[in-house]
Amino acid sequence: MMHYDVSLRPFVATVQLRESFKKQTHPARTCGTDSVVDYDADAGEASTTSSPLEGPFMCTPQSFPPTPASRAHVLKRGSRFADDVVFLARDQLRVHDGLESSNERTREMAEALTHGKRLAVFDADDASAGIDLSCGQHVATKVGPLLYCSLRSMVPILRNCFVYFEMTVLGRSGGVLQTGMATLSFGLSTKEMPTDTLVGAWKGSVGLCTTGQILISGQWCSPGPDPTISSFGDRETIGCLVCLDDSSAFETWDGVMITATVTFNINGRIVSPHVPSLPTISGFDRRPATSIPVVGTAVPPSFTLPLLVPAEEELYPTLTLHSPGTSVMCRFSAGDVVSRSRDAIGAPKKVPVYAVDGSLVLTAEE
Repeated sequence: MMHYDVSLRPFVATVQLRESFKKQTHPARTCGTDSVVDYDADAGEASTTSSPLEGPFMCTPQSFPPTPASRAHVLKRGSRFADDVVFLARDQLRVHDGLESSNERTREMAEALTHGKRLAVFDADDASAGIDLSCGQHVATKVGPLLYCSLRSMVPILRNCFVYFEMTVLGRSGGVLQTGMATLSFGLSTKEMPTDTLVGAWKGSVGLCTTGQILISGQWCSPGPDPTISSFGDRETIGCLVCLDDSSAFETWDGVMITATVTFNINGRIVSPHVPSLPTISGFDRRPATSIPVVGTAVPPSFTLPLLVPAEEELYPTLTLHSPGTSVMCRFSAGDVVSRSRDAIGAPKKVPVYAVDGSLVLTAEE
């Protein structure tokens, strides 16, 4: 990058070749140019004659873009590269620290991340074409024209334990005019869900929308009675506590299914939706035991949602962006999590809570 002013007008530059580039042969044309190299037998030297506008290395300097918009793009790209390096170094140091953790599950997860060369970030290979990732793949921005642009984390959630993660809505970027609130959905899904689908609309997925509604396996759940947490928008943090329990497995016509209990919160306030009925999937011959009543009975407030997932599938934190230019930052490590109390995230007592990267959000004693 140039650190001094350069005129934007084209100019002619003369380039003198080094001795190693000089040809002591018969008169010939240099490859790709019109320069002629003549050999002087008496002097034993080669003399080069060329037009001022011709030469093997002749070109107009274009290292710095001429327009303000293109210059801003180059400067932004340079700063983004620096941000990516800093975030990557931090994430790798966290994994290295996890290898020395006193918690066995944290060490196992750190070893898996090290051997698999993965990090707890958004997965660029499992994202919609309309998603732009920045800050070391921690920030996702919608830039494409698709209605729904979804992406998943690179790392699935741990099984048979409580896992908590968050995402923060950063707002609009890229000069997009803010005509309304950001619209998106935040939740969990399996690899079966296409990246152009709203999370929660596909079986085995659940999503909390900015309207406050929860979509679970294609069924809408109305928000709870508290109007202050019925919706969320810019500069707000939403969290999800999930436990994928292999011991809850049961047989269906579609194979073995297990239950994942999901609890959402907005800025540390738990969302308690009214769930009219269980999510249904064709082929079930029996349902797992839950505390949710059938349709037609009084529905008490419930903090958890039962999500039915195929036993062989993994669950991934998932984000769906709807409004253009909306940016969201993921918080998949304990060091990034904002809400750190059991009451704020809905975690039961005396059980450890892990982040997506295996780090401890809450110990059993906390």
